[in-house]
Amino acid sequence: MTPLDRPLVIVGAARSGTSMTSRVLQRHPDVAFWMEPKYVWKVGRPLAPDDRRDASEATPAVRRYIRRSFARYAGRAGKPRFMEKTPSNCFRVGFVHAVLPEARFLHVVRDGRAVTRSALRMWTKTPDKRALKRRLSNLEVPLRDAPFYAAAVLRDVVGRQLFPSKAFVWGPQFPGIREVRDEKGVVAACAVQWRESVAAALDGLATVPAEQQMTVRFEDVMASPETVMAQILDFFELPPSAEVRDYARTFVDEGNGTPYDDDLDPVEIDPYLEPLLSDLGYG
Repeated sequence: MTPLDRPLVIVGAARSGTSMTSRVLQRHPDVAFWMEPKYVWKVGRPLAPDDRRDASEATPAVRRYIRRSFARYAGRAGKPRFMEKTPSNCFRVGFVHAVLPEARFLHVVRDGRAVTRSALRMWTKTPDKRALKRRLSNLEVPLRDAPFYAAAVLRDVVGRQLFPSKAFVWGPQFPGIREVRDEKGVVAACAVQWRESVAAALDGLATVPAEQQMTVRFEDVMASPETVMAQILDFFELPPSAEVRDYARTFVDEGNGTPYDDDLDPVEIDPYLEPLLSDLGYG
């Protein structure tokens, strides 16, 4: 089995550009990329009401399972470095660091107003069956946990197809997310989801050594993809890559960089985003 060598962990609130950033970095010939292995991270905790998990839960058995899963994935790909991105890890950075103490963390931050607008589409659309197929093909769900996820699959996949107008909970789950949705509506839930995700990630990263973490703004990635990707490769201790450079030149499209627009009233969402939005320089 290939040992884990400085795993690469990408964190960020859902719809903050972690997928786009990952799609560029995965072109590196040394990187084996696993897209959102969230059930691996939840091993032994299938009935948890939210995505929080702290370092105390990184028992020897849990650490072994997760590390072996990632090492096996990198080994099958024949790559020396493993990379993953899971937005719900915003709520368990301390746990991730305890499992992968040698990991390098890349935190991708994006304007919460744009994230709210983007997340709203995800909360209300029919779920993408490709995600379920990907998880099954990667054998992501631990066998001992699989029975507990059956009801959730029926609810979130089948239920949303039968009742598309009903907004189910989508994405990283902070404590009380259903209550926010039910009491204040889906738009508020999207905004609070960004705020709670970013705040939790910042709190968790405060416990990670400075030399093992880097923060980038999605807006900077969009504005100067080649430059920012080169900086990320340097931080990850990966050699320069023509594949990454060439793809960075072409991956940016205007749709993915669409700014916050007038279809959401700032008065409606800004109270849920502040003061974090201003603290991050987006006010």
